[in-house]
Amino acid sequence: MDTSITSRTIDVLLFDGVNMLDVSGPVQAFKTARLNGRRKYRMSYVSLDGSPVQTCCGMTLVADGALDTSSTNADLLIPGGQGVDELIKIQAVRTVIQQRAQSEGKTRLISVCSGALVLAAAGVLDGHAATTHWSRSLDTQKYGKVLWDLDRICISDGRLFTSAGVTTGIDLALDIIRRDCGAASALAVARELVVQLRRTGGQSQYAIHLAGQFTRDDNLTKLIEQIVTQPHLDWTLESMADTAGMNARTLSRHFKRSLKEAPAQFVERVRVDHARGLLAENMPSKQVAVDSGFGDLQRMRRAFQRRFGVGVSEYISVFG
Repeated sequence: MDTSITSRTIDVLLFDGVNMLDVSGPVQAFKTARLNGRRKYRMSYVSLDGSPVQTCCGMTLVADGALDTSSTNADLLIPGGQGVDELIKIQAVRTVIQQRAQSEGKTRLISVCSGALVLAAAGVLDGHAATTHWSRSLDTQKYGKVLWDLDRICISDGRLFTSAGVTTGIDLALDIIRRDCGAASALAVARELVVQLRRTGGQSQYAIHLAGQFTRDDNLTKLIEQIVTQPHLDWTLESMADTAGMNARTLSRHFKRSLKEAPAQFVERVRVDHARGLLAENMPSKQVAVDSGFGDLQRMRRAFQRRFGVGVSEYISVFG
C-alpha cells in the first residue's frame, strides 16, 4: 500500500465518441478518495489537441488541455466508447502509451471497457492478462499476444489495469484506491457511492442474473436467483424442480427454452464463475471448491477443464 500523502496525477483521455459513464464512474471514485483526510488523486482531463469532445450520448466535455506527449509522470486512464476504433488508428496516442509504459517511475496505464483495445494496439498488453467488454470479443482476436479473460470484472497486472466496461470502471478504481490508500479508504468511497467494495464473479454472472430477470416464468426466475446467490447448495435436478414448483421434465424444458442449456450445465456454469471470483481473491483452491458448490477439488478441476480446456492450477498461473 502506498501510504504517502503525495498525490497521484491521473490524465483522463477524452475523445469524440467516449462513453460518459466510463469517464464519470472511476473519476468520481478517485475524487472521493481520501488518505489521512487529504485527496490522493488529482484528475487532469486531456484531449488530443485540447479541444472539447462530444460523448457518445451527446454531451460535450471540455478538456483542461492537450495530451502531453513528453510527460511520463502521470497515470493515463483511457475510457471506452464508440470512438475507440478511430482512436486506435492515431499513432501519437500509441506513442504516448508506449512512453508511459517504458517509464522507470510508477506510472500506471488504466483502461475502462474498450479502452483496453487502445492499450493492446500500442503493444503494452502483450504477454499480460487483460479484460474488456464482452461485446468486443472479436476485436480482441486481433491482439493474440494478450492473455484476454473477458469474463473478469477487472484485472491488474503490474502497472496495467483493465476493466470490463461501464460500471466496472468503478470496481477498478476502488481496487486501485484500496492498493494506494488501504481498505478503510476504499470502503469509505464505496459507501459514499453506494456500491459494493468488491464484486465476486465475472461478466457472465451478471448475464445470468439478467437472463433470470427476463424469463417469462417467475418461479424459474426465483430459482435462477437462488442458484446464483447460493451455488454451494446441493442443486440436483430434483431439488431444483422442487424449488421451482414443477416436475423435472418441465424444468428441463424451461431451461432449454430460456437459457439454451440443461439445468446441470447452468449450475456448473454458475459454480465455475463463482469459483473464478474466489480464486481471484487468493482463496485456497480446496476452500473455493467447497464454497462454490463443487464439494471437492477434483470435481472443480474437471469443470474448469470442460469450460476452459485447462485445470485450476493452469488457470491460476495465467490469470492469477
